[in-house]
Amino acid sequence: SRAEEGIERRREIAANYYSAFKECSFIKGQSGIVEGHAYHLYVIEVEDRLGLYNYLRENKIFAQIHYFPCHLMPYYKNIGWKEGDLSYAEKYYKHCISLPMYPSLSNQEQEHVITKIFKYYNE
Repeated sequence: SRAEEGIERRREIAANYYSAFKECSFIKGQSGIVEGHAYHLYVIEVEDRLGLYNYLRENKIFAQIHYFPCHLMPYYKNIGWKEGDLSYAEKYYKHCISLPMYPSLSNQEQEHVITKIFKYYNE
């Protein structure tokens, strides 16, 4: 039952993120709302991912970057894959950032994350 409660809370958090960002021009894409989704991550796509990442870190918000394109990992590079081979995966990676997403994230903490993202793009 704890697992189900956690998933339900993640869905609430995802819905809050979606509502906050659905009309924002600086958001190029986001996880959105998908029925049945467990939302272990909530990802947004932005132009200045590194700048936003660093700004959030400076404000003690620990966003993450998921996932490095596997064809650029050493094993795959050693067998011949190179940058440019999977351009869509590479482009996505350069713009995606995973927002804080865990069942104990409070509404106030989530609002702080959202407020800081708006502040970053509106300064």
